[in-house]
Amino acid sequence: MTYSYKQFFRQIYESAPPKYACTAPDAASFLIWKDKSRDHLQELLGLSRLEQFIADSAPYSREAELLSTFQEDGYTRYKLKIQTLPDVFMPFYMLVPDGLSDSRPRKTMIAIPAHGASKESVAGVLTAPGVREKLASDPKESYGLQLVKMGYTVFCPDPPGYGERLEPVSMEDRTFLGDVLPNPLGSSCKNLTMTAEALGLTFAGLALWDLMRLVDYTETLPTVDSERLGCCGFSGGGLYSMWLAAMDDRIRLAVISGYLHSAKESILETHLCPCNFVPGLWRDFDLCDIASLIAPRPAFFENGLQDVLNGPKGIDDPISQFHKIQRIYSLFGKAGHVRHRTFDGPHMWYGLGYDFIDEYLSSSL
Repeated sequence: MTYSYKQFFRQIYESAPPKYACTAPDAASFLIWKDKSRDHLQELLGLSRLEQFIADSAPYSREAELLSTFQEDGYTRYKLKIQTLPDVFMPFYMLVPDGLSDSRPRKTMIAIPAHGASKESVAGVLTAPGVREKLASDPKESYGLQLVKMGYTVFCPDPPGYGERLEPVSMEDRTFLGDVLPNPLGSSCKNLTMTAEALGLTFAGLALWDLMRLVDYTETLPTVDSERLGCCGFSGGGLYSMWLAAMDDRIRLAVISGYLHSAKESILETHLCPCNFVPGLWRDFDLCDIASLIAPRPAFFENGLQDVLNGPKGIDDPISQFHKIQRIYSLFGKAGHVRHRTFDGPHMWYGLGYDFIDEYLSSSL
């Protein structure tokens, strides 16, 4: 006998299909569903509440502040920050390849870090605390650095609760755990999620809001080609890459690594980080429905065959989700715009999507 709620939660989940499941029979129906779904997600994520709060608040500067400049081998790394909300700032790196004209718009990627990572690890800043050790064990996770070496301008942000944006150690932890030193590659997802939800917001909504403000900033730069702007991320970064591309058509391409699975088989069964949870989301959407909002823009997914986050069904669950997404692309006659690749490995950024990025962003879509 077990005293767990898990079986009850399964029954609740299975009692009815998600209300907003995408069953569109044609492209026109899909576009109607897309508009309605985005409006509903605006509410679920708390974005509408944020917009109203901003409208009622004193205006603040949307200009970026340059914090530092480093010339590296083949590229320049700029550190900047922007204000995204009243009293909230987001630091990020902008990596710019050498030898490019300042007046020519360039292909650009937003590279979003995973849990246990930061803008420094994605940008390959080995002097930052913990990054050298991180990349020694996960060398492929410096995908921002790889992209600038491929000729892309790359933005590497710290999402809320990551890197320099770690929240202060809570009073609870100080009281019961003693002198706790923040992990520079940790995250503050739990504390931010609980506080946000108590205020009618969500952690995912806050992260998405910040990333949208970064996209706003890219639009002010003559060197960024808005027609060749993509995003990518692994794990938690894949989650944010999915949300950003799903909710913002300014993103022309998305690469999502280690984050293609269903809510039931992966998140419910493995109980991922609180940042994966949005109140009421599973009642209305599965993750394939969120990802389908990217259609028909190019999207690439990769999963490891041994990734425990695939859930009890293993790779069959991500494959099933992909087939549902691909059906939507087929409505537009663009089934080839969405791809799924697997590799013999665990939960990791494997890097199978670089050629896909080049295929679609090296020339205007």
